[in-house]
This record gives sequence, C-alpha cells and structure tokens, in this order.
Amino acid sequence: MEANRIMVKSRANLVLDEPFFGTLILKLKLEETEDVPTAATDSVSLFYNPDFVKKMPPHELRTVLAHEVLHCTGCHSQRRGERDKELWNVACDYAINPILVNAGFCLPKGGLLHKPFDDMTPEAIYNQLSANGMPEGHKPCSWGLVQDSPKTGLTPKSDAQLEAEWQLATVNAVEQAKAVGKLPGGMEHFLKDILEPKVDWRSVLWPFISQLTNDDYSWRKPNRAYISEDEYLPAMHSESAGELAIIRDTSGSCDAYQQTFISEVHAVFSQLRPSAVRIIDVDTEVRQTIDLDRDDEWPADTSTKGGGGTRFAPAFRYIAENYPDIEAAVYLTDLEASDFGEEPEYPVLWVSTSNKLNAPWGEVTFMEAELKAA
Repeated sequence: MEANRIMVKSRANLVLDEPFFGTLILKLKLEETEDVPTAATDSVSLFYNPDFVKKMPPHELRTVLAHEVLHCTGCHSQRRGERDKELWNVACDYAINPILVNAGFCLPKGGLLHKPFDDMTPEAIYNQLSANGMPEGHKPCSWGLVQDSPKTGLTPKSDAQLEAEWQLATVNAVEQAKAVGKLPGGMEHFLKDILEPKVDWRSVLWPFISQLTNDDYSWRKPNRAYISEDEYLPAMHSESAGELAIIRDTSGSCDAYQQTFISEVHAVFSQLRPSAVRIIDVDTEVRQTIDLDRDDEWPADTSTKGGGGTRFAPAFRYIAENYPDIEAAVYLTDLEASDFGEEPEYPVLWVSTSNKLNAPWGEVTFMEAELKAA
C-alpha cells in the first residue's frame, strides 16, 4: 500500500503542477506489479514495481510519470510493429526525453539523451540504432518502459481505438494547460500532428468496406429449401458482401506502417464480418496469401513476406486468376511504382503512406497523418 500511496500522491502533484501531463496521467490505471522492474505503460495501464517506486526521489518519480504519458501521446505502444522490443524502447526514449528536459523535468539516472536524435521520429532513430548500434557510452534505460497495447480482456480495443482516444485526450489536455498558462515550451511543436490532424485514413477505410455489406433479399439466388417444391422464394443475400482483398505492398519502404494497418483490418474483419478477406503480400510478385472466411479466427501470425521492389499489376492479375468473386480491394502502398496494370471492375482503395504520388484509377487516401515513417 505504501507504493500505491506514493504513486497517487505523485500523480496528484503532477495534476497541480503540470496540468498537461497531469490530465493525461489520470487516463492510466495504476497497476502495482513485480512483473516489471521499474515502470511501464501499454496505453491503458501504468505498471509500477513497488520497490522501485519507494526508492525514487519524488522529483524523479514525477519525471517517470510524465515520461510514460509521452509514450502514450506518441502512440508508441501501437507503432512498434515487428521491431525489436528493447531497441524500440530505446528509440522512443531518445525521442521523448529531450521534450521532458525542455519542460523542466529532471531525468533519473540512465535517462537517454543524444543531441543528433533531437526532433527525429522513433522510427528514424530505430533505423539508425539498428545500423550503427547505441551511441558510445550509452546503455538501454531501465525505467519508463513502453509495452505493446493489450490484446486480451473482455472488450479489447483495437490500436486504432486507443490512438483515437489518446488523440482526443491530448487535444483536451493542451487546451486545459493553455487555459492556466502552463503548457510546457515546445509541446505544441512536438504534438503538431495531433493538434492539426489531417484526414484520418480510417475515416475512408471503414465506409469503403461498410458499403460492401448491405444485406437484403435477392431474387438472383433462390432459396434452396423450396426448389424441390417448384416454389421460388427470395433468399437472404448480401448483395455486396463478397470477398474483400487486402493487398500489402511488402517492399521495405512500407515496413513501418504494416502493423498499424493490419490492426485496423483486424477490427474491420471482427466487426463488419465480410464474407471473406484475402490478404495478399506483393512486392514485384505475389509472395504470400492469407485466406479468411467470415467464421474463421483471426490468425496469430499476420507478418509480411517480401522485401523486393514494387509492382502493382501482379496483385490484380493474381486476383483475376484465383479470386474471381472479389468485390473490392484495399491496397497499402507508398505508390512508388508505375506498373499499375489494367483497372479492375471492382472498386479499389489505395491507402498510401505518402501524399507525394497518386494512382491513375481508384480512390486514394493517405496515412502520413497516422504515422511518420523513418
């Protein structure tokens, strides 16, 4: 109970002294546990080790709480994808610790700072660390960890839902801090994409797929139960609920976006239940397919296969040859190719990781407001 009392008090002080961080820390459920060595967050809970908390000076514990808040506002729990967990933690720490220092917080021992990484995204920092290793003399930080968002529970939320909730909470926290003149310097720049959001690609994706599931009665397919009695009654038929193709550009430049995108596809599959979803991985040719029918369980492994260049035509040729009942396709890509092939008869939604290029046909929406690639 002593550790919990300390955490509650530290959280209350943060609310009074730093309303931006204090407002947001209240979104996290305090969870005492010995499963983490120090403190960690998954965007839903703030886990803390009681021994760690009892040994922390109050001003440093306050920094740890603010540190975890920035992991949440940055959606670090949702953005890791297939990256190494420890190195992703390190990259995120390098990205947010300068913000804390500029806001007047005192980093506990081992806090990671490296001037060349200032103003870089965690993805960009991760790529540099992967290529060059840790800066000389630096070691991974043990406090203020970030964990993947939870995938279990009675009502687990999709990554998209968590990100949307944190985006709204962050906007509200900024306004509250501004109202009392206590918004930390540089915070508006750090949160620019949240405070000035562009059109969310999900606002296009969901209606695009929803329109395919318009259940109604149809005379085109007879009710089999009455055929033998020479009666022809209408059967319940989903006029547009045929197969949906999800095409993933698996060239290397799209790696940073795959986990965020497939998480939303999972939510679509679970809630809208298209009659079938065909996930197709393509770089210069089709590398992998994952076939899901309406009543199937979502697979444990949805990792991509590929890594070569980019061509679009092979995906649509493959669909024509193997999935003749496809009624719509969603293509995740950076549009960095010119081999589009012929436009199919079914609608196509291109979800692009950049707004620099366009497609000659189909509908295009952009992901760059969602996640900045390295």
